Amino acid sequence: MSDESDEMEEIISEFITEAEESLDRIEPLFVELEQVGEDKEMLNDIFRSMHTIKGAAGFLGYQSIVDVAHTSESIMKKLRDGEISVSTDMMDVILQAVDMLRILLGHLKDHDGIEEDVSPLVRDLDTALVNAISARSDITPTALDEAPVSAEAPDAVPVEAPATIDPFAAAAAEIEAIDADEPKGPSMSDDALEAALEAAQAMRDAETSTVEEIKHDIPAAIKVDPPENAQAPLIAKATVEKAPKPKDKPQNLRVDVERIDKVMDLAGEVVLVRNRLLNISNYFDQKYANDPQTEILTETVSFLDRVTSDMQLAVMRMRMQPINKVLSKFPRFVRDMSASLSKDVELEIQGEGTEVDKTVIENIGDPLTHILRNSIDHGLESTEDRLAKGKPAKGTVKINIFQKGNQVVIEISDDGKGIDIENLKRLAVQKGIMTSEEVKNLTDDAATDIIFMPGFSTKEVATELSGRGVGMDVVKTNISSLNGYVEITTEKNVGSTFRICIPLTLAIIQALMVEVSGLKYAIPLSPIEETLKVSKDQIENITGQNVIVIRDKVCPLFELNTLLGLNYNGDKSSNSDYKHLIVISMGEKRFCIAVDKLVGQEEVVIKQLKGIDTTSSYVLGATITGDGKVVFILDVGAMSRNLLGSSKT
Repeated sequence: MSDESDEMEEIISEFITEAEESLDRIEPLFVELEQVGEDKEMLNDIFRSMHTIKGAAGFLGYQSIVDVAHTSESIMKKLRDGEISVSTDMMDVILQAVDMLRILLGHLKDHDGIEEDVSPLVRDLDTALVNAISARSDITPTALDEAPVSAEAPDAVPVEAPATIDPFAAAAAEIEAIDADEPKGPSMSDDALEAALEAAQAMRDAETSTVEEIKHDIPAAIKVDPPENAQAPLIAKATVEKAPKPKDKPQNLRVDVERIDKVMDLAGEVVLVRNRLLNISNYFDQKYANDPQTEILTETVSFLDRVTSDMQLAVMRMRMQPINKVLSKFPRFVRDMSASLSKDVELEIQGEGTEVDKTVIENIGDPLTHILRNSIDHGLESTEDRLAKGKPAKGTVKINIFQKGNQVVIEISDDGKGIDIENLKRLAVQKGIMTSEEVKNLTDDAATDIIFMPGFSTKEVATELSGRGVGMDVVKTNISSLNGYVEITTEKNVGSTFRICIPLTLAIIQALMVEVSGLKYAIPLSPIEETLKVSKDQIENITGQNVIVIRDKVCPLFELNTLLGLNYNGDKSSNSDYKHLIVISMGEKRFCIAVDKLVGQEEVVIKQLKGIDTTSSYVLGATITGDGKVVFILDVGAMSRNLLGSSKT
């Protein structure tokens, strides 16, 4: 029984996963459908997904999901057949159905035993369909009779089937009812259902998706056909006839994320061992260059180096996911928010297929949501104000994602009123966040960072959407945790752009090893623009700030040992006539860090450190170097925010 229980649990888990993926995919389609009015291909896609969810839920006996999906599917069928038209009221209730399906799937996932009463929603869906049919003058009154039966109708109540029912015939009848778009008939008994599930799973596990040979004692007359382009985990097309095996069929395997994370951790450990072996190999090569075993060791370690790099790349690709997993919820978010604010807003998304590390997927959702909310609520003007300024009545918010080198760039732009810099400064002083003297020293670029300060808001009165002084500080915090940064460009009455830069991968990075006051540190390579060796007389001091001119541009300079609070231990290199500088570029911000020595470049594995405030300590994490020592990885993003917040340069 345990094996059967585990198998059933696996089937249910797969149903939940695929149903959630289907909802994530079709939810933005509903919003797009509302905008374009009618789109045959889009309607077919949505209809098939609802059809699939309903069919799979029917197999598993989840009647609440069946009721909601079936009634929603009926509306989509009428839309697809051109019998009704899309309306805002209809789309509101359909999106409520999507929300309810998510809730029902959540209860299944959590095993909490909570049962939702879906009958009010089903009635609302029925009413929306009836109203839509009535609104069409070219539809005869008899079409009203085709409205779906609500969940409260007597024939929708499951009836226990006799225990002697043929499970395969029952499964065939279930699917035929689905294909015929008819209400679900009497439910199978538990034994019959389990047998049908086993048969369905056998169908799904077969090697082909078009024609399969089912190795069960099934009457030859029984054929099972799925709904059009079905995607359900438990419904497959089956027949007893053999067909040629298709060639080059793509294979997909669903793997638990924890297993991938474990492999990634192991790959990181291999990288650390590889680095140590490279050091050992170099040592023997220098000391025992004429020994034949040294040559063998060098060749072996070189081969291990190549294999480790390939393995690391392969594992990182396994962790990469399209950022559309996050973006798919935003069309619905923008639709609902713009409606609540009585603003007409259009959302444009480009680059949604860009792949990023799964850790980015897990942590970038909240920052993007807060920025979108800020753009719609604060950035975009009302329709009346836009028309008065000669702008289109409809405001536009654009999200553009692209890869630049080893970083992912996310830009969120709006064509609103822009950020009033002077108002920001005034409010910062008024709210006690900054002093008048501090505000005077701010450049316009630095002043835009005020909106990221905790407790700051430009809203005079708090609403449900914004004005409480929370949200935008979360943007800075979450992006910093991803070893990224965010910057703002704005122009009055033209609009604003938030630009987020995040590393492609967060687990294993290239770093520059440096030495200061006798200690070694690692600096992520991605924000490093260049390294310089300059004489001390090239360094100037302007109002107490050391600066250096690099290609006709003034760049502030900071001593790393001072930033880290290190005591000078007499390192002679610090007293030389030259300094080693690292030029850091964080978007439009540039600054230099002075160190005692540049050790070299190394691939490092980031180990997170708990209980350390990275913003104040400038420590992003730790790693083990090739010589076996533990060194801190520095957070140059935090340095940029803290050091340049009031810079005049």
